[in-house]
Amino acid sequence: VTDVSRSKQGLHVQAVSKIVHCLTTDIRPPPFGSGNKSFITGVTQVDGTLVQVLDIEKVIHGIAPAQIAAEPTELSPEEVEVLAKARILVVDDSQVALQQSVITLRNLGIECHTARSAREAIDHLLDLQGTAQQINVVVSDIEMSEMDGYAFTRTLRETPDFQALYVLLHTSLDSAMNAEKAKAAGANAVLTKFSSPELTRCLIEAARTVEAQGI
Repeated sequence: VTDVSRSKQGLHVQAVSKIVHCLTTDIRPPPFGSGNKSFITGVTQVDGTLVQVLDIEKVIHGIAPAQIAAEPTELSPEEVEVLAKARILVVDDSQVALQQSVITLRNLGIECHTARSAREAIDHLLDLQGTAQQINVVVSDIEMSEMDGYAFTRTLRETPDFQALYVLLHTSLDSAMNAEKAKAAGANAVLTKFSSPELTRCLIEAARTVEAQGI
């Protein structure tokens, strides 16, 4: 039985051969060319055998899609004004989860930048640094291959140009379980996927914070 993205699932399997604990750094992105229809989010080696990591968010979305408001969210004039100043980068290795966040942002009238990995996100941040589109809010998944959200956040906090970024860690797991680790890594907030209203509230708080800090 699993609890992912605010939904409990019972998985019926023929047998469990073993439980393997893998380091994030040992998991690689899916092979190039696997395409958006693929149900894997990474690959790794276990005892010399290539093992595919299932994109559980995509599987769950196919069974019970998260509800995302089709109409723009009602915001106060102050909230609209403050959100307009947020320049957001969304980082997620799950195409479905990434799209959910992007739709929520578009419903708020916000266009954002996206990345499918922490390393790609760092490249985006570097490319935009010093431009009119310089990022001031990062919304990042935690469970990513190569570099997870905690390591990504620590890297940002150790990089002078990115130390002041507002970082919201957006996780498929219970955020209460991850709050302490997120705080230790230097994240400003942590939120469990996927709730469009709660993500909206977190983004408003992020926008207010960066405006107050003049970022």
